[in-house]
Amino acid sequence: MLVAYFHAAVGVVAHVRSLAIGASLAMAVTAWGQTQPPPSAPTYQGSAPAENANVYGGGGWGGGYHSSTAAGSALQGMSSAISAQGQKNLNDSLAARNLTAAASASIDNHTKYVEAQRWRMDSDKQRQQQEVAERQAKARVFNAKRAPHPLTPQQYDQTTGTVGWPMLCRDASYKSYQEKIDELLVKRAKYGSLQMEEFMAVEEQIKEWVAAITSDKNKYPLPAVKQALSFLHSLHLSLNEQFG
Repeated sequence: MLVAYFHAAVGVVAHVRSLAIGASLAMAVTAWGQTQPPPSAPTYQGSAPAENANVYGGGGWGGGYHSSTAAGSALQGMSSAISAQGQKNLNDSLAARNLTAAASASIDNHTKYVEAQRWRMDSDKQRQQQEVAERQAKARVFNAKRAPHPLTPQQYDQTTGTVGWPMLCRDASYKSYQEKIDELLVKRAKYGSLQMEEFMAVEEQIKEWVAAITSDKNKYPLPAVKQALSFLHSLHLSLNEQFG
């Protein structure tokens, strides 16, 4: 029974194939007939254009391309589709290239912006550091001018304990401060040192003397006040450098 089904199937396939071949031949004959001129049509010989006649292009059988068969139409359609796809691919490629260029330009611009900002910040930081350094240098110069300096040997002789007091310090209003300090400094020169309480007494006398002159500064000329205060600060510095 299986053999019978097989032979029947083979017969059906052969019949379908014969029908397909017949249809293809019929289509080919029909197409060929459409492309051939009628047998009884006279052959067109044409005529030469008249002298000085205007001749215009176009017209006749060659005026434009057209397909006279179904196969030609299909090929022409396929060609148009391929051309359109190619143009689309080209446009897509150009668009992608433009997007890439735009993205690259955006990155370059951002990089340049960041670099410009960093340069500006570095410049501001350097300028601020330079300004701070200049202020500190001016402050050091200013403080150095105002800072007390140790007395010279002419102002304070350590071997004898003699002090060359400035004019305001010799004023009668401050005689008690002067006499107490002179006494202790002469003793220091004679014995080579002072007791701790004696040394602290000298410092206390200097401190009180500075406060007294500062309180009386409006009574005396300003240069005299500055000279006396500067001298007392220098004396205090000299005694601390030579502690003992």
